[in-house]
Amino acid sequence: MKRVLKIVCSLTATLLLAWYFSPQVYRILHLPDAIDPQTELTAPAISAHVRDARLVRESGDERITDRSERQADVVLLGFLPLRTVTVSAGIRTVSAGGKAVGVVLKTEGVQIVGFEKIESAKGTVCPAVSAGLREGDMITALNGQAVCDSETFAQYCAASDDTCVLTYLRDGESFSVTLEPAEDGNGEKRIGAWVRDSTSGIGTISFYDRETGVYAALGHGVTDVDTQKLIAPATGFLTDASILQVRKSGGDSAGELIGQFSVRKEDAIGTVEQNTVFGISGRLASCPETDARPFEIASCSAAHKGDAYILSDVDGEVRPYAVRVIRVDVQSSPQAQGMMIEIADPGLLEKTGGIVQGMSGSPLIQDGRLIGVVTHVFLSRPTRGYCIYAEWMANALFT
Repeated sequence: MKRVLKIVCSLTATLLLAWYFSPQVYRILHLPDAIDPQTELTAPAISAHVRDARLVRESGDERITDRSERQADVVLLGFLPLRTVTVSAGIRTVSAGGKAVGVVLKTEGVQIVGFEKIESAKGTVCPAVSAGLREGDMITALNGQAVCDSETFAQYCAASDDTCVLTYLRDGESFSVTLEPAEDGNGEKRIGAWVRDSTSGIGTISFYDRETGVYAALGHGVTDVDTQKLIAPATGFLTDASILQVRKSGGDSAGELIGQFSVRKEDAIGTVEQNTVFGISGRLASCPETDARPFEIASCSAAHKGDAYILSDVDGEVRPYAVRVIRVDVQSSPQAQGMMIEIADPGLLEKTGGIVQGMSGSPLIQDGRLIGVVTHVFLSRPTRGYCIYAEWMANALFT
């Protein structure tokens, strides 16, 4: 009898574990505290009771159709409470992007991207390293004079006395340090640091608010190519970009949209005011005259595996391209990667070989709503890439 009881208990425990870790149950138990009105709230032995709201059945699944904010009690076996979630009333509607643009960022000062040793009369030295400076530090002033670009910084160094005071930013905090520039073989005073004052490239607008002109783009931050740190722009802007050709993805390398765009501020079509891990944002000078229908931004809890499409500009025109969502991560708080997609459109595969550089920011549409934004490509398999949930991106950048 004890042996039978032991077997029954083991089987029960195994079944409970299998049930708990099943995709449907895991998704329900790890929902964010606030969910979309169309989020699926049923799983084996789990149901949802939405207070003062109407539930309907669609294809055997219960979905909330009421648009006002409600509390939903998630219960096991119809009566055991598991958790309570808020059914959000806030439905944000935006215009989907897909247009390729030039992105130009100019830093607040000059950013240190590397160091070099200087052969001086005192031996081989690197004043910047000796003073404790690091890659990624942003030099904003030298001897109290504001540093605005690399050329100005070099001039200030050359004209400095035996010692100089550098003011710099590190992780948003300002510091000052005194160091002694070294004279190189040509008699020029230098501190032994390579610096950069701007960066530019092609990216894609993800979505924007037609009434205010506020936009979000890229789905990831703009980082320095050498230090991989986010660039803190003092000024930044967007310009029109023309796609000239596409270098296709293949092998272990991602392709690239090759185009031309202006880096002159007078040609700007919008500002860049934020640069975060979730993308860049600012304000468009004017919204496109021709515009696709607006899309609701879906909650991340509404994403699912299956058919979808992205909007991208790879040949001078924004077009829809079929993709498949092949992985959906359950996230209760903002993260940079939430879904994985695979390009399914034969036309896009023929043009690009998959996802290429410059397509970052392409909006992902599923079930008629904006669910995500393309961020990164798999170098070893460029037909696949990551997407960030549009909800996280909008919350971070539309503030």
